[in-house]
Amino acid sequence: MENKQEIKKQNKSEKIFAVIPKSLKEKVLRYKAKNNISESEIVNIALNEFFKVKMLKEDADDITEIMAKAIEKQLGKRFERMLMLLAKTGKSSYASLFLQAYVLSKICESEDSKEFLKEKIDLANKLAYGVIKNRFLDEDIRQMIPEDLNFDNLI
Repeated sequence: MENKQEIKKQNKSEKIFAVIPKSLKEKVLRYKAKNNISESEIVNIALNEFFKVKMLKEDADDITEIMAKAIEKQLGKRFERMLMLLAKTGKSSYASLFLQAYVLSKICESEDSKEFLKEKIDLANKLAYGVIKNRFLDEDIRQMIPEDLNFDNLI
C-alpha cells in the first residue's frame, strides 16, 4: 500500500481540458466500455503512444542524418569523382554514338541501306535492353558480341 502511494507522489498528475470531435468521443466511449478503463487512462495511453512514435521518428531522423554525414565523410571526394567520371563517360558515349550514326547516315543513302541500318539499330537496342534487364553486364556484353565477330549469327 505504501508503495502505491510513493508511485502516485512521484507521478503527479495535472488536469488539462481538450475539445475533441464527437466521432472521436464516441470511439473513446466504445473503447472505455470494451476495456473497462477510464477516459483519462485512454487519453494518457494515446498520448504516451503518440509521443513514443514521435520520439522514435525523431531518433530515426537523427540516425539517418548521422549516417549520411559518416558516409559523406568516408566517401566524400571519391564518390563525387566517381559520379563525375560516370557523367563524362555518358557524355563521351553519346557523342561517339551520334558521330557514328551521322557517318552511317551519309554512307547509307539508298533505301535498302537505310532499312538495313534501322533493323540493326533496333537489334542493338533489343540486345542492350536484355543486358540491362538481366543485370549481369559483363557476361551479357560478351554474349552480345560473338567471339568470331560474325554479327550475322545474332539474328
